[in-house]
Amino acid sequence: MKQFDIAICGYGPVGSTFAGLMGKLGYKVLVIERNIGPSPTARAINTDGEQLRTFDRLGIAEKVVENSTEIHCVHFGDANLNPIQTIEQPVGVSAMGWPNQVLFYQPELEEFIRSSVESENNILIKEGTELLSFDDTAEGVYLKCKNSDGDLTFFSKYLIGCDGASSFVRRELDIDLEDFEYNQEWLVCDAHLTKKVNIPEKEAMQVCDPKRPGTYVPGRRGHLRFEFKKMPGEDTNELEKNENVWKLLKPWINENNAKLERAQVYAFHACIAETWRKGNVLIAGDAAHQMPPFMGAGMGTGIRDITNISWKLDLLLKNKAKEEILDTYQKERHSHAKWTIAQTVTIGQVIEGFCAAAEGKEYEPKGPSYDVNFPHIPHGIYGDPADMITGIPIPQPIISLDNKKEMLDRVISSNFAILTNESNLDLSERAKTIVELLDIKTLTIDSNDDSEQRLKTIFEKYIAVLVRPDKYTYGGVNDISSLSNMIESLESEFSLNL
Repeated sequence: MKQFDIAICGYGPVGSTFAGLMGKLGYKVLVIERNIGPSPTARAINTDGEQLRTFDRLGIAEKVVENSTEIHCVHFGDANLNPIQTIEQPVGVSAMGWPNQVLFYQPELEEFIRSSVESENNILIKEGTELLSFDDTAEGVYLKCKNSDGDLTFFSKYLIGCDGASSFVRRELDIDLEDFEYNQEWLVCDAHLTKKVNIPEKEAMQVCDPKRPGTYVPGRRGHLRFEFKKMPGEDTNELEKNENVWKLLKPWINENNAKLERAQVYAFHACIAETWRKGNVLIAGDAAHQMPPFMGAGMGTGIRDITNISWKLDLLLKNKAKEEILDTYQKERHSHAKWTIAQTVTIGQVIEGFCAAAEGKEYEPKGPSYDVNFPHIPHGIYGDPADMITGIPIPQPIISLDNKKEMLDRVISSNFAILTNESNLDLSERAKTIVELLDIKTLTIDSNDDSEQRLKTIFEKYIAVLVRPDKYTYGGVNDISSLSNMIESLESEFSLNL
């Protein structure tokens, strides 16, 4: 029986990214995927600067950006596609060191991720393989699978279900879902331009037509995404017929200038798993949470999940932390994901509100910005989560070290790091022990090292900050005497083995 450190059920964008992260850390990884090949159609379409930092660890961030496009604004529009309210989008390189948001084509993105994953000799990918059952024991998880070659058995220390909204892993764990009571059916259409047409290339629109709410999003290099609400009493099969789909697309494109890739009715849900871990088995991505696509945050929320859990599994597998560190995963990610779901649902409510206003009903336009400021994580941090940077990703400058310029993440790699403008750190013996255990890097940075001045406001308040391996800021201190206390708190916060 083949043995692995990590088994992943699901080889979509979240599962494959997770496989790449753990594989590059040197672990033996098994991937089980029922289907063969990357997704033939686009599902996810949007990624942001934080996710690009994760993709950079796989060596593919530049490729993703080069093959994506930026949206300059999002309109809420009326039935005639005239803007009612416009939300400008930040463009260019953000504080994350990457563009704020870009739109990609999922089959292409999956190819980029897979090329990185499949270059690692320690990752076994079993496509066309179904996970039939698993048995979680004290020593690890025994898996029974089946493919065209017959029955297969594997052993892994941990199993992570990244197997989508209908997750087999979640169902086998008997995990309930908290329902946000948002359940609507929408027709999702993807098309590719075959000729140049006069439609916005960098402007998206939520169409607030009470007769048929919809969405238009221009993707990269002629890929277009449309979504239309299925109205009460409509037949799904009729709505999906080509002739009816083209009628809906008529304001933008037609059969003479575009090719239809997909037109299918999907159920938009909003829900979150009540439990994200049982023993040696965890769930992530759509297996743990689902949301309508109005904010394009579904895949990104899953990428945040696996970025969070990857470094904790790393400490655990290296025997630097106890099993309890896995309990911090749900504590940190559940409320964050729940907020994102609520934000997404609110955008849906804004669309419905404008539709109501168009019918003469009273509605005061309000709602969230698409330039979302995600909340600070409430756990896994030191100090007040309302502090300036505690519990959010550290800004990423290009810093000067040894007369070379490099992005901060590439210097830190997958380690904890202390960023400071002080040259002499007098740490306690306990703090020194933790620094050695976790291989915490110390970077002394002054204004000359940070050419973009992205850390300037931070060092105006703190003289040292501690950054986690997922690039979230653990905390900051304004005097060196407090630095040891902050480092020592890692022991209890993450159940370190000292």
